[in-house]
Amino acid sequence: MKIPARGNERLALTHAAAEEHIELNALWEASNVMAVRRLGMSDHGPTHVAIVANMALKILRTLLEAGVVPSVVADWEFENDDAEVIVFLGSLLHDLGNSVHRDLHDDFGVTLARGILPDLLRKAYPDRRIRQIITTETLHAMVAHDVGVAVHTVEGGVVRIADGLDMKKGRARIAFESGSADIFKISGMAVEAVKVLPPTREKPVRVEILMNDAAGIFQVDYLLKKKIQGSKLESYVEIIVKMTEDSGGERLIDTYRLA
Repeated sequence: MKIPARGNERLALTHAAAEEHIELNALWEASNVMAVRRLGMSDHGPTHVAIVANMALKILRTLLEAGVVPSVVADWEFENDDAEVIVFLGSLLHDLGNSVHRDLHDDFGVTLARGILPDLLRKAYPDRRIRQIITTETLHAMVAHDVGVAVHTVEGGVVRIADGLDMKKGRARIAFESGSADIFKISGMAVEAVKVLPPTREKPVRVEILMNDAAGIFQVDYLLKKKIQGSKLESYVEIIVKMTEDSGGERLIDTYRLA
């Protein structure tokens, strides 16, 4: 997966360790077997986590430029580079528990991640105390990605929103074409593109979602909205939904905003 380290050596080392980790890659594959093949869900494996990781880093870096202080900096006096590592790892590992079971996948994911994180962090964080703090902050970012769990860190809120923004129709295509057609898949197939827009002073995190059908509003108003609410980053985020020019049928909307 392509991850822009932008001079963050600890992020680059962690990324390299993840790419080479045999067990982690096997768990991503197993997550997709459970989610896609057995449950008819959308992708929850390596493609999904790579999309989430890149989106999360974009969001975090935009917030940093706007003056937002990451929790690991405010509470532990660490650096912004460490916040990037936490967001990256939280994105990579947040759905790991699906390899065991969809129910309680957060709990299973924490158990699995605890066995893997020391390997991923050893080169970047040789100090055992610091490595343990990065581990616990990562575990929080993992479990806080679900709407039923309270978010207590900036990093956790970033991962949660980034997870919700992985809604492009390719995510639902496999399940949809296999005959599993419900509102989740149908609305997912309506999303053509998700683009990060230039920030404004009022809303540094701005995202445009292009749709070919109004059914895609379900993805935004029901799914993404819940991710943003409770993220503790609501005041920084603006979501703009637009219909594509070639959308078929009657155009019920042109632009829909969630801010």
